[in-house]
Amino acid sequence: MKYTLVGKKVVLGKKKLVYKKEGSRKLYCKCKGRMMNVVKYKKMKMKKMKMKKGGDPSKMSGGKKRKSTKTRKTRKTRKTRKSKK
Repeated sequence: MKYTLVGKKVVLGKKKLVYKKEGSRKLYCKCKGRMMNVVKYKKMKMKKMKMKKGGDPSKMSGGKKRKSTKTRKTRKTRKTRKSKK
């Protein structure tokens, strides 16, 4: 199998060289000296990040983005009156 260099891509906050296999549309990157599918690489890294203590995987690039507090509408809380007896 021959891999051809496609270019550079940011994967989970790291710059990676991205390759393509002949006759395929999938993208590959080097991980520990071996070629690995970019989709599987992301899943593997996200799984390792979740196992670590502390930190929020959604803050890493590529994770699920949270809405900022400025754009989120706050619900008004109403005060409940207690009846006096």
